[in-house]
Amino acid sequence: MTAPVKTESTRRERLFAATQAELSQAARELLVEGGPEAVTVRAVAERVGMTAPAIYRYFDSREALLGRVCVDLYAELGRHLYAVRDSVPGERVADKLCRTARGFRQWALDHTPEFGLLFGAPIPGVVVDPEAKHEEVAGQGFALVWLELFGEIEEQGTGMRWNRPVPRHVAEQIDDFACGAGFEIDTKAAMLYVYCWQSLYGAVATEVFGHMKWAVDDAEEFFEGRLAELLVRLGLEDANSPRVP
Repeated sequence: MTAPVKTESTRRERLFAATQAELSQAARELLVEGGPEAVTVRAVAERVGMTAPAIYRYFDSREALLGRVCVDLYAELGRHLYAVRDSVPGERVADKLCRTARGFRQWALDHTPEFGLLFGAPIPGVVVDPEAKHEEVAGQGFALVWLELFGEIEEQGTGMRWNRPVPRHVAEQIDDFACGAGFEIDTKAAMLYVYCWQSLYGAVATEVFGHMKWAVDDAEEFFEGRLAELLVRLGLEDANSPRVP
């Protein structure tokens, strides 16, 4: 016997989810206009035409609302990077990595306030819910796009590894990371991939946060140089390649 469809309950759930999404979008607009300090419960309520107390039906606190904004931004960035990465079928993994890295940099430059919320100094009390169900798990799409690229590099068998001793306490953490990510790789391979991500992030962050302006206004060439060096570290390009400075 078919169970009755809970139409009214489903409708309420849809409305609840839609309102949460609307509040998240309003908070993002305020973030872009005035930074995290501009995102207050009262300001969000005014923007969507609600009372401040009504907001608490959908989010327990300002910090919970900002956490939802983070979830939405990670999902958006993940979708963007997948689209960029897979826009040219049949590309070499080196080209896909470059395309994805450049897509990450451009998104960051085009969305500086959002990048700051996701990758800048943490805001006390703001925790991204790893069990969020309204979208893909927070950060999963963004993280997976890189993990899949590194997995493809590993399958290609370049044999490149971290070339320094790894302290035991670091090795344990790296191994836990690799296991949690579903990587069946040795410690020094995982160490190299984490290093490569840190290098790409660092190159983007110093530019986005204006920390290269003491030297240059446009840091693209420095980013391309970092990217070329990483291709050599990963065994995807020869050190004498024309695109390696």
